Amino acid sequence: MTNRFWTWFSAAFVGGAACATVAGCGGDELPTPATCPEENQIRGVCVGVPKGVVYGGESCLKVANDEQLTSAALGASPGTCIVLGQGGYRAVTVPGGVSLIGASADAVTIDGITLEPGAGAVVRGLTVGQEGVSVKGATGVRIDSVRIVGARDYPRDGVEILEGSSVDIVNSEIVGSGRVGVFAMDSNVSLERSVVSGAQGGGIVVERREPCDEVDCTCTSRPALMVKSSVIRRNHIVGVSLHSATASLEDVDVIKTENGDLIQKGEYGGGISAAECSTVHRASKVRVLGSRSYGILIDRSMAWLGDEHAEDDFIEIGGNTLGLWIQNTLIPAEGSPDECYHHETNQPCTVTLHNGKLERNFGVGIGVAGESKGIILCKSSITHTANHNLEIIEASGLDRKFGDGVEWLDGSEVFIDGLTLGGNARNSLLIDGPAVGEIKGLRLLSAADELPLQQNVTEEAAHPTAMDVELRTTLESKFAIARSPIAASRPSR
Repeated sequence: MTNRFWTWFSAAFVGGAACATVAGCGGDELPTPATCPEENQIRGVCVGVPKGVVYGGESCLKVANDEQLTSAALGASPGTCIVLGQGGYRAVTVPGGVSLIGASADAVTIDGITLEPGAGAVVRGLTVGQEGVSVKGATGVRIDSVRIVGARDYPRDGVEILEGSSVDIVNSEIVGSGRVGVFAMDSNVSLERSVVSGAQGGGIVVERREPCDEVDCTCTSRPALMVKSSVIRRNHIVGVSLHSATASLEDVDVIKTENGDLIQKGEYGGGISAAECSTVHRASKVRVLGSRSYGILIDRSMAWLGDEHAEDDFIEIGGNTLGLWIQNTLIPAEGSPDECYHHETNQPCTVTLHNGKLERNFGVGIGVAGESKGIILCKSSITHTANHNLEIIEASGLDRKFGDGVEWLDGSEVFIDGLTLGGNARNSLLIDGPAVGEIKGLRLLSAADELPLQQNVTEEAAHPTAMDVELRTTLESKFAIARSPIAASRPSR
């Protein structure tokens, strides 16, 4: 694959354990936009580790070397705060509820930290090496102003969060992890004003050990992810991955996700993946740009992308191979958990897109496949989808070069209300075979943009109702159909 991604791109619950539980904590010296690296700015907010001293350490037990740290950790009880003096330390395991504090990430380094079961631990003002931070059943953990630096060929997560844990990551950076940047199994995790970059096995992966029911997606509970004002960039395989999990994303950039390198070499490279009965309850002001594979993939899951009531709440998906791809969605047995229903059919929604801006993706802007049900595309635009060779469902003699604004496949149910299409290289809107739904408020930007086409269909077959646009039909298979992408696999543990 060429460097067209980078060419295009260059042109174009934090509650948890509050820091008050550790006496003597000072305020963050947050950088201003003028002093903040541009890649760490998101809509006027500077993210990552703040400059300067973040803790004075007046009321905590002070240590200055490895022996003192080991002794202090062995004798610590819940609520104890240990302050590490300037310098470097070997990895340490601390009992539940014990906090580790440094003056700043520039002043104190430690090879790794393991937090045992307990409540309210704080890790603050440190740089953690390639062993990373492992949270083993601890709750209310706060990782604040911490830089975690992994190694490309050292297979360890930056932050590993195991069953029953809950962690808030604030003003922190997880860089270069040899496995996953932030991995959570049957645990809840939030990130705010943080950066996850360069991980070999995915930026953020949240999963349930036992997948939800294969038939109707029922689960007793799901692990939860919240990401706010954060940057997920240049990770391998996937930027954010959900397996039988829930998520809320606000002011989040997922940028330049790359194929697998040391792990699953040359495969995947998607921005955001929600699979195996996951639910994205909210995705607000999210940008997914320059992914080697799909931008956003919703596979047998539910998602509410954008806000129909907020005019500036855009979901921007650009420069990806396949922009937004939706497949295999099912109407849940108990209806939509967010009480989303189509205003005319009263059927539950499974995936909604409001205020989507899909520009200069490669091959397909939006694809809907796998007999998906309850898809609503509203007040969105798909423009300048570029020609690109894609894997296809076998069709002899048909060109593999795609450039479609929308591909509507496999008898899926889609409701379009207010969609602008323009400058897409092959088709504005291509429907293959019978389809159910409606098309209204469709706007083509120029006379060069062809009217929607439904191919491989008889007059008697199911057609979407086209209230204000002509829908052309043909018995022929005039255009090849793209093969659906595969969600990133669960990382091996």
